Amino acid sequence: MFFRGIPIPEAPAPMNRAFHTRPQLECSVCGSRDHAPFITTGTMMHEGESADFRFNRCAVCDAVFLTNPVVEDDLGAFYTEAYLPYRGETAWGRYAGWVRRDDERLNAKRVAWVRRFLPRDAAEAAVLDIGCGKPDFLAKLKSSERVHAVGIDRTAAQWGDSKYSSLELIEGDWRELRTERQFDALTAWHYLEHDYHLSATERACHQLLKPGGVLIAEVPLYQGLLQRLQGPHWQGWHTPRHLTLFSVRSWKHAFPEDRWNHLEHRTSGTLSAFTLWWLGHHEKRNGSWSGSMEPHFWGLVFWKVALAPLFLLERFIPLGIQTVVLKKKAHE
Repeated sequence: MFFRGIPIPEAPAPMNRAFHTRPQLECSVCGSRDHAPFITTGTMMHEGESADFRFNRCAVCDAVFLTNPVVEDDLGAFYTEAYLPYRGETAWGRYAGWVRRDDERLNAKRVAWVRRFLPRDAAEAAVLDIGCGKPDFLAKLKSSERVHAVGIDRTAAQWGDSKYSSLELIEGDWRELRTERQFDALTAWHYLEHDYHLSATERACHQLLKPGGVLIAEVPLYQGLLQRLQGPHWQGWHTPRHLTLFSVRSWKHAFPEDRWNHLEHRTSGTLSAFTLWWLGHHEKRNGSWSGSMEPHFWGLVFWKVALAPLFLLERFIPLGIQTVVLKKKAHE
């Protein structure tokens, strides 16, 4: 669908549930206290209680992080029934089929990414998708490759569907996964920007991967053109759900080179930066998130066509998405 990839917390919360914030004094990537205000944004994709959220930019690694994140236990207040990714294709009414086909193309792109790094000499490779949500990517991967496909998320999302019966799906905190299996590849499609514990995540990834295994991560890129054009409305901020926006150079701080080989970094991804642009455009116009999105469909199509020349250059001009491939070192 147009808006897949965002982790699902434990349950939708009431629209006006109270929430608390806590001060974040250190950079969430490198731990530095040398940082300065970068931008203030409002609550995004939300029609309940609102607040201002402040991002600072780290002088050491250039990452941008929330200095007043919502307490993790209260974050459910921002995942209400109005939250668009919860509703998925059904939010688009008679155009649901278009959205479903777009989702299929997205998953095909992700399978192509993973295929490049799977061992060719293995009878069956093992892949873990972190924050798998509705596991259509894994189902597509399983149908086209010889893999043991595992998905993990805090809450099951239509996992009872028969098309997922060949997958191993686990409900819970993936960092607490206890298994003797090590994986050839971990995937994190728009997960790391939501992560409250990046250092623990790095350690867990390292432990779960085989020597020489890879982590493929796709996240927003705040250093792209669209953030400069849209400012606080750019949906890459997605406040308060996004805690950290990685810079190009912050990856070597989050995944240190004594433990990881940094194989690839691209300023593009499987999700088009157009998606973040259009969501920001809708946000700026104070568009509703809880009603049917059907009336907005042809407007979305208009902008997609009108801006196509710009987004055709996405692989060459940083617009707002980045993808990294990190390989666990075989010998440390």
